[in-house]
Amino acid sequence: MRTYVRMIFSTEGASPEEIVPIMHDLGFEEAFGMHDFQYKWKKQAKMDDVLKLISRMHKSLKGTQIRYEVTTVM
Repeated sequence: MRTYVRMIFSTEGASPEEIVPIMHDLGFEEAFGMHDFQYKWKKQAKMDDVLKLISRMHKSLKGTQIRYEVTTVM
């Protein structure tokens, strides 16, 4: 199971170089293609687990002016 994040950056916000360490601290790694980051779940996650992860990410990205889209697949 994986959770993918696609980000949209603004010239008025944080740079990609500033965002990568934030995402690493949350357990995400870079991805290529349609998504910028992926989180590899160690076990089958429940919706509550995914929501907690995304809430942590949301709080960590506050003030960066990053827009994002999240997709979780089994």
